[in-house]
Amino acid sequence: MKIINKTLLLAAIAISIAAPAFSLTAEEIAIEYEKNSTFDTSITDATLIIEDNLGTSTQTLRSYENGAGDTLIEITGGPDRGQKVLRKDQSIYLYYPDADQVIRLQGSSLKESFMGSDFSYEDLSSDSSILKNYDVEITDETDDSYTLFLTAKNRSMTYQKQELVVDKTNFYLMSAVLKSASGRDLRSLVNSDFVEIKGHYVAKKSVMKDLIKKQGSTTMKVDDIQINTDINPRLFSKDNLSW
Repeated sequence: MKIINKTLLLAAIAISIAAPAFSLTAEEIAIEYEKNSTFDTSITDATLIIEDNLGTSTQTLRSYENGAGDTLIEITGGPDRGQKVLRKDQSIYLYYPDADQVIRLQGSSLKESFMGSDFSYEDLSSDSSILKNYDVEITDETDDSYTLFLTAKNRSMTYQKQELVVDKTNFYLMSAVLKSASGRDLRSLVNSDFVEIKGHYVAKKSVMKDLIKKQGSTTMKVDDIQINTDINPRLFSKDNLSW
């Protein structure tokens, strides 16, 4: 008769109880999330409502994006009307119409406030590829969601760590906490009012808070969005900014 070591048996049982059996791997969840959030092209009209200790201000914008990671944002209404932001080939450029000047942003400048809002320039024009830029682990699973913890693979990422809560059925981003390398919370994002467009689930409302300032918030409301429509590639050129 084979004698079973009771200590080893009890340890194995304890490990099996303690280790959660997630229904998908972190990599599988990240892939499904990116399928939902990535489009060949998109054109978005949105309103930014900025609330701080000085009161409330409003800007409107139009954003163009393509699958290559290029983004053009035009401020269409409000105090900064006419300004443009272009992300191209991992660089971000700002165009100021009053000065007819183009400025390149790099390094820590990417973390600066976008038009006085709680969003940074990086938040509105970042490379969305999770698995290319981050190591991913799943830390929680509920009936409705998965929680992913992201750690940057290199120091070039604006947010070195992120905690994402992803819908379990349609894999849209419900909320996020964006962190520094030390784990300090920098910004929080909550998405809501999701609609389905061409098989993708898109948030019509996003609320961003700067957790360092600890006051105010910025709400982005999507007024209209077109997915996988034709966009002239010339829009994403630095030379086109001043037109």
